[in-house]
Amino acid sequence: MLDQNPQEKIIELRRRAAEFYQKAAWNQLMSLDNYREKNLEAAERFAQLSFVDQMSGLECAELADAESSLFLELDHEEELNIA
Repeated sequence: MLDQNPQEKIIELRRRAAEFYQKAAWNQLMSLDNYREKNLEAAERFAQLSFVDQMSGLECAELADAESSLFLELDHEEELNIA
């Protein structure tokens, strides 16, 4: 990701966050299905997977926010230097 331009890096991080959130939602549904079927061990396993995916999604989203903020600051600095 180091050779990508800043906008592409932000887009990729947001896409990865969305993918993690989608996996988290799917795992949560699987957890609920297993809980309904009284398969508590599998329900807990899917709930844990959902949690891990949510945290990974959050991490990617936070990185994208930080990159976006940095990109805007640098862009603003460039505009001030040009003016």
